[in-house]
Amino acid sequence: MKPLKLDSGWVAGSLYFLILLAIALWVRDIPYQQEASNTIQQLIKSSTMGDPGSFATAAIDIAGNGWISSANAWIFNLWPPGFVLLEAFIIKTLGPDTPIILVLQILAALLFALVLTLLADFLSTYVPRKIALALPLLIFAFPVSRVFLLEPTGITLGESFAIGFFLVGVLLALRAIAQNSLRSAVYAGLCLALSAYFRSQFEIILLALTGWGILLLLAIQLPRLRKSIEPQSLKAGVRTIAVVLLVAHAATLPWRVYHWINQGSPTWVYTSSAVIFPNSVQTSEYLESVHGGFVVAGGGNLVCRIDPTTCGDTANAKNLFIKTFVEHPIKWYSLKSAVIGKYWFSSLQNWSAIGTNSTFMDLATNGLLLIALLVTVSLLLTRKVRSHGSWMLLIWVNASMISAYLLIFTLAHFEVRYFYFPKIATIVMTIISVGLYCRPLKAQTQRDNCQDVGSYSI
Repeated sequence: MKPLKLDSGWVAGSLYFLILLAIALWVRDIPYQQEASNTIQQLIKSSTMGDPGSFATAAIDIAGNGWISSANAWIFNLWPPGFVLLEAFIIKTLGPDTPIILVLQILAALLFALVLTLLADFLSTYVPRKIALALPLLIFAFPVSRVFLLEPTGITLGESFAIGFFLVGVLLALRAIAQNSLRSAVYAGLCLALSAYFRSQFEIILLALTGWGILLLLAIQLPRLRKSIEPQSLKAGVRTIAVVLLVAHAATLPWRVYHWINQGSPTWVYTSSAVIFPNSVQTSEYLESVHGGFVVAGGGNLVCRIDPTTCGDTANAKNLFIKTFVEHPIKWYSLKSAVIGKYWFSSLQNWSAIGTNSTFMDLATNGLLLIALLVTVSLLLTRKVRSHGSWMLLIWVNASMISAYLLIFTLAHFEVRYFYFPKIATIVMTIISVGLYCRPLKAQTQRDNCQDVGSYSI
């Protein structure tokens, strides 16, 4: 992989940072957001969502007492600790009166400046340099990226950092294949682990990456598939995937051990047993009476709705969940599919349930993203993209993301914000796929075929 020169890389990264920071501080795509100057206490008081308040409460607890107290321990059962520890570190080092949203926005701008720089570096071999520098900014041409990753309301959810670390991990894995670099592969694994520490759905994606990695290893034993992939590319791809997974799982081990010691299980979070399964057997009337109407609207109590005899049986909720899904998969997915379109095409002013109607621009933008998703899948199947040395890794990542979200959307109720990362990932993967597809055939140099030197370089 031909990297950007160090000086130009720093210049591009600095420019990206300034652009992203300007978006974070001055662009407001939706009204009624928090003030960037809010302290942690003001964040709690003014938040209209439960997650940011819970994170901030735990962060104050840890900053003051060294670790989370028993009264707030439930927070670490429902969410991994990454974002809470980041907020606690900011409070501890800068003080409780620090404008915490502003600090988080600066850190997010730095993280995504790295994402854009790595993406520009990847594209620079395949498209003209100026286009390579401009294309990554298309990510933030879409309001979903600006709102969810940089603006105040989105930043308080912590998912900005999970998404940022995940994208850095993917781009470093691409670099590892192109440069045959062990260091990049190790860093990629660490970044994927960090994404899981910040948001639990990325642990599910990591498990999907593991499953698809094993399937890929088995699939390449087939003579026909093995012959279709250039040997050097195949070797580099397998080694990179193996190192990334080993490092990622090693880095996530401490949190599993923590839960094993304190909860008797290495489960990453306990959202399913504490929230998803119990809600699935509740009546719609009950959930609405306890402010859980968003669960009903998002198809979260399907067990009770499909089989009324299960309603209220929380003691057997997990078994009933599995039994009902296995016996009624068509009914299950028909109820889910009946509402999924509303969530994909929703207004950005909605975060959980759909309370604000979509505008024409919402429909047009989300429709364009859906087309981009289809274009990406199509391009990944073309011969020109398949001939590139990174194709195996791109298939691995995309198959893992799609299957992980299929599982998430099958088990959990829909919320509008659950669709934001798939949309952002679609933008990134479309840029990468188009870049590879549009490269001149004569540009298929050693980088395309991943030159093999027999072992990883450091």
